[in-house]
Formats: sequence, structure tokens, C-alpha cells
Amino acid sequence: MASEKIELERRRETGERLRYWRTRRQVSQSEVARASGITQASLSNYETGKRELAMSTALAIASVLDITLGDVLDVGDVIVLRDSRLGRVVRTLMDRPELLDSIAPRRVEAEAAS
Repeated sequence: MASEKIELERRRETGERLRYWRTRRQVSQSEVARASGITQASLSNYETGKRELAMSTALAIASVLDITLGDVLDVGDVIVLRDSRLGRVVRTLMDRPELLDSIAPRRVEAEAAS
């Protein structure tokens, strides 16, 4: 019985975070749902804590809202790069390492120049 209450509270808190980020981004439930590949009713159920949020759905919603999985789950040390703005930046820097050197010179090179 106590574990059920804890689970319900966790789902409710996760839903509140989803709603917070969605409203902060000023997008409707139907817009987020459509872009995430779920129904508006499902998103509503996630936001109210009535339905368990699958990890794949959490990732899809986080990507649409341009937030991290840590923002959704309230786990600050989680960084999810896939399909996020940060992920695109990291991929670009991996493909073009000269860009990284232009914005963040290596310490040895920076010290030698001074």
C-alpha cells in the first residue's frame, strides 16, 4: 500500500514537471503530443500522473521540449544528447573538431600564446 502511494506521487511529480516545461515553452498538449508520436489524451494522462511514462516516451517528449531526461525525471546528473540541441552541437563538434579549437583553445596552446 505504501509503495503504491510512493509510485503515484512519483508519477504526479513527473507529470507536473512535464506540464511546467511544456507551458514554459508555450506549446499546447496537442503540439507536443503530435511531435512526440503520442495522443493528446496520453500526454494529459502523463501530466496528471494517471499513466506511467515509458522511457522512450519520456525521451521523445524531452526532445520535443528541448530539455534533458534529467529535467523530466528530476535527476540532475543525467545528460541525454540524442535529438537535443546540445546533441546537435556535440555531433557538429565531433565532425568538425577545428570548431572546438576555435572556441575553446587547448590549455597548452593558450598558455604558450601568453
